Amino acid sequence: MNRFLFSLFSFCLLLSCKQEISKTINYPKIDNSRTDVEEFGIKYNNDYSNLEDIKKEVNQTWLLKQDSITADYYKSIDRKGTAKHLNDLHLGDDYNRYWYEAYKEHNFYWLDNDSTQVLFKSDSSGKGEIPVFSTSMDNTVHFYSPHPDGSKIMIFISDENGDFLKVISTESGDILFQTDKDMNMQQASWAVWASTDHIVYTGWPHTEDTRNSYIAMADIRTGAIKVIFDGGQVKDYDTEDFLRPDISVGSNKLQAFVITASEHFTGYSADISNIESDYTWEYIYGQKDSILYWPKQRGDNMYFLRYKGGKKTLVRSTLESMGDPTKDVVLFKPEKEEMTITDYAVSEKNVYAITSKNGSDETLYYVDNQGKSEIIELDYPISDIQFYHTSTTSNEITIIKNDWKYDLSFLSINDSLEIKPLDNLTRQTPESFNDIITEIIEVESHDGTMVPMTIIRNREKKQDSKGKGVVYAYGAYGFSVEPFYEMPLLDFVSKGNVFAVAHVRGGAEKGLKWYKDGIKEKKSNSWKDLLWCSQYLKDQGYVDKDRLGVWCSSAGGITAGMAVNENPDMFKAFVGAVPTLNPLRLAYQKNYDASDHDYDFGDMKTIEGFKSLMALDPVINFKKNTVYPSTLMMSGALDEQIPLYDTAKYIALLQNYCPDPKRTYLLDVYEDEGHYIPLETFSAMLFFNNEL
Repeated sequence: MNRFLFSLFSFCLLLSCKQEISKTINYPKIDNSRTDVEEFGIKYNNDYSNLEDIKKEVNQTWLLKQDSITADYYKSIDRKGTAKHLNDLHLGDDYNRYWYEAYKEHNFYWLDNDSTQVLFKSDSSGKGEIPVFSTSMDNTVHFYSPHPDGSKIMIFISDENGDFLKVISTESGDILFQTDKDMNMQQASWAVWASTDHIVYTGWPHTEDTRNSYIAMADIRTGAIKVIFDGGQVKDYDTEDFLRPDISVGSNKLQAFVITASEHFTGYSADISNIESDYTWEYIYGQKDSILYWPKQRGDNMYFLRYKGGKKTLVRSTLESMGDPTKDVVLFKPEKEEMTITDYAVSEKNVYAITSKNGSDETLYYVDNQGKSEIIELDYPISDIQFYHTSTTSNEITIIKNDWKYDLSFLSINDSLEIKPLDNLTRQTPESFNDIITEIIEVESHDGTMVPMTIIRNREKKQDSKGKGVVYAYGAYGFSVEPFYEMPLLDFVSKGNVFAVAHVRGGAEKGLKWYKDGIKEKKSNSWKDLLWCSQYLKDQGYVDKDRLGVWCSSAGGITAGMAVNENPDMFKAFVGAVPTLNPLRLAYQKNYDASDHDYDFGDMKTIEGFKSLMALDPVINFKKNTVYPSTLMMSGALDEQIPLYDTAKYIALLQNYCPDPKRTYLLDVYEDEGHYIPLETFSAMLFFNNEL
């Protein structure tokens, strides 16, 4: 793959075909103000550098035309008719009750009607249901947290006037406290109860970006707010990191965490026995201590995951001893190499852990204080189990059983290990999906590594089928691709097509080594795994060799984009939702900090990091004068993680450098969205159905 400059002759040859715009779609033209950039003595072309100033009028006009083309495309394939078909398949209402939280004496959950969303409170048996808060469906509730005694709730909410943090009495409905200053719902809405009368929350002085968050304490009786922790108290603080508070109700140990894109955070603690006074923050652990994310506190004990011998291990320690691994009490460690801990929970008396085998088959365990574990029987195998609600002040947890075929099933488990189905939260699955099955296989990749792949198909589908297929991959940040129930996807499969997930390296499906074998200079393993899995689907007759599409989102854009660059003929259609396609350029942009990507992809401070970014950047490595798959890119205009120009550049390259008249290249911009695209799956499957 050519990572550097094209020869002058090739450059001129490529320009000669630039004007061959598709005969079927009149794509808007835009100049390619290419700049030559040199780093560490290495030069590269920054194509469409003019699009990096995306707010320029000429660029905004170009984006509007792109949206118009996409809208016309959807009209031509009857988007409304497809939506009606899927709506007809749907059984009953969406979650009758959702966002369920259980405490010793009280349960909370939400109900919707046509115009409002209402928060209800009941006793622990589910009786005595009373409404305690309601808001218009035009408003957005981002987060809520009841006080364990049930007397009040915290709510983060947005409306046309801004973002708000409110504390509301569940008895009178009165607003006890409200702040409309320094809230930023695009980033992190988080708050905790420090006492009956005090809350602690994350604030943002720059509500339009992610810089310089702080932690504040508010007295809900007086309305007084005091900043108690900020970046000035953190050594080598990066203003793009954000701060999050935590405390166990009834404890005096308030914690502050420095949250980064890494899985290893930094933690501080302060004793707030005298909550009104100033107090000293003590450093308790850092990224070097291999503690994953943040710990859960119960009494004097801290429960957390720590890497030991390359394996995620559930341990117990104290706040003072967390920085010393020799003082850990190991509670749970999977015995088999192919298993890894995906999550854990701590209730009033119990500890629970979820393990995953190759990222696809999960099991729930109960763990006692001596480290003895037992499986909680849940009708295994199950593709995915998640903790839905847990609290160290509650005597029960709520879990979700999830599968590619079945919608979410909710179960409550109390500290006596009694299991109760929560049928009022569970959705039904349409009968037309009954013949869909899931199989999990392993595919040999380019270097002999066996890569897990999940295949969702119709039971009656034959191996020599000529149907369509879509393969999805992510492979970044050590995240596993977990099952997600999507009706448009299952409707696609129910018609005899195939959906597959390639669990490529760079994720966490097989543990820490699996993750590290898909980052930086080893990143090519991610897209090669995807290519080998895609070829397997063709060779084994799961899909027609000319009817396979590839789908990605976010950082998965690197995996899919580079796979398409390396072998454009492998796929007939390509869909990306807020994909990362030009990671090299992030470090150059105002208000964008490349540190979030440094660990996985490389940094611009060293020649090794620069070369890594050069090698894995789909835009930099784009092959001009080559037929690419039909492509749909979906981006949020308010996305602060992946700038809009990222996908705009990629689409401009496709539209202006020798597009095949039979191929379609679309950019769909969601003006009011950030790093989330509503109806992503619906739009993706519409495109695949039409283009494959």
